[in-house]
Formats: sequence, structure tokens, C-alpha cells
Amino acid sequence: MIAMTALEPNQNPSVAVIVPLYNKGEYIARTLNSILSQTYQNFEIIVVNDGSTDNSPDIVSSYDDPRIKLIHQANAGPGAARNRGMSETQANFVSFLDADDEWLPDFLATSMYHLQTHPDCLLSVTGHCRGVERSSWQHYLPHLKINQGVWRLPTNAKPKVVKSAIDLLHSGAVICAREVVEKFGGFYCKERCTYGEDSYLWLQVLLNYKIYIDPKPLMWHHTEASALGHGRKEPHPPWPKLTDTATIRNNCPPEYQPLLESCLAYYALLAAERRIRTGDIFTAQKLLQSFPLTQTFVLKNLKVRCRLKLTQFLQLLPV
Repeated sequence: MIAMTALEPNQNPSVAVIVPLYNKGEYIARTLNSILSQTYQNFEIIVVNDGSTDNSPDIVSSYDDPRIKLIHQANAGPGAARNRGMSETQANFVSFLDADDEWLPDFLATSMYHLQTHPDCLLSVTGHCRGVERSSWQHYLPHLKINQGVWRLPTNAKPKVVKSAIDLLHSGAVICAREVVEKFGGFYCKERCTYGEDSYLWLQVLLNYKIYIDPKPLMWHHTEASALGHGRKEPHPPWPKLTDTATIRNNCPPEYQPLLESCLAYYALLAAERRIRTGDIFTAQKLLQSFPLTQTFVLKNLKVRCRLKLTQFLQLLPV
């Protein structure tokens, strides 16, 4: 394991921890304390206040630690906030911890050890636990059967496995070489995107790089505090990887293109099913038409289309 290191004067930190902040006054101290309590100390913390209207920026300012930098910007969404943080650092590695989540003390040390001992991997991800019950990620991602070590996405992987791998790459459980994030343009941030901005990036990374996976949960994803994910009040919009596919397709190696198209079709079915539940049959139809490979998932496709027909029928009935 990497020994604890202190940041010397004029020494660049090896890791930039970027924290997008929007109205998390109840949780931000817990997040910052979990970073400051790491056994690996060669880092800087860049908190990007994304137009908060509560006292959370004041809480950040109360910390007397020169490694903490607070940046202010008008509200632009989590992807834009993370990208802004990226522009403020010269660290070789970056990590992204949301302002309501926390790390276990050995997260940074373990992740940096994996990256330093496996230079062929430019990204390391650990397992994470979820919610107040701290249940393991493996409970939610049963399709992903992996052991610790270097992993490369198989070109013949099932779309369910690809989705599970992307879900494993929770941004708060990832440390990545800055060059990789910059290569793919950072997180998706068009039109103030607030959903799927992270998976848009991690899908491209999976299609192009080997990664190191350590299944041990070293990050705590507080789903009970999430306002944009599990706690989202309004219906989830379609993933941007379905509405803006050009960049992903252009960055996909030829050997992975069939798998990518199959995965996009699988995601389209999931998104269409969600929209049908909200009564949005127009968007559901558009998704099914845009990704004709949805028909290759025979049972799932039949189920979704039957629900679509039923919803259309019910909407025609008098109130």
C-alpha cells in the first residue's frame, strides 16, 4: 500500500479531487472530511460552486486548508462543474466526488497503488456501497462477474454486462489520468445536462482502454441524499448517449462498433420503457424508431411495444 505523503511547497499534487457543489449544505462537510482523512495526502480539492443558493459555499470557505480551492460559477449542471474543475488543475490524475458522497480512508491510497503498479491502466475503479444500509454494488449489478485486476471490455460482451460495467464506474469511485478525460472532452454538459453526463464519458473510456477494477467498496454513494439520481422528483430524461450519439460513435474503435450499436439499442429500450410509464409515448416511439436494433432483443422489445400500445389505447379513452 502507498504510504502517507505530504504535499511539499511548490510540489504539484498528484491527484485533483473535483467536487461539484449545488445546495449541499447538509452534506458537504462530510464529503470534505472524508477526503481530508485519506491515508494518501498528495492531493488538492477543487470545489466548484455551481450556483448554490444555500450556505454550502460558506461551509467550504470555513476550512483552513490551502489544498482546498473554491471556484464559483453560474449554475450549469454537474458535467460543466466537473469540467470547470478540470480546467483549474495540472494534476496528473483526477477524481470526482459528489458533494453528498464520501470516501473510505484508503480509497486514494488503494487507487493510486493500482495505477502505479499497472501503468497500462489509466483508470482505476473500486467498488462502492449504496444508501443508508450500505449495500454493496454487487447486489445491484449481478450481470458483472469480475475479479480484482486488469479488465478490458470484451468485444462480444452482452449489453447487460456493458451497462453494469458503466454503472460500476461511478464517478466518485474512479481515479483517472487527466489526459483520458481531456481526450474525450470531459463530461457531457450540453443544455445543462443533469442526467447521464458521466456515463457518456465512461462508455467512451470503456471502448478504448483497459481499466483496473478493485471490487472492494471504498466509496459510499449516499443515494438517500441524491437529488439528480435516485432522489430525482421529475422523470429521468433519455440518456445523452441516445440523443447525441455522434461523438461516441466517432470515438469507437472499429472492433467495438457492433457492440456499441447493440448497447445503444438496449439503452433505447430501457429509456422507452421509462417514458411510457410517464405517458410520453411520443419520445418512446422516437427512441424505438431511432434504434432499429431494439428488435434484436425479442422479449424485451415485445414487452415494451405492448406497453406502448396499451398506453396509446388508454390515452384514447374518455377521462
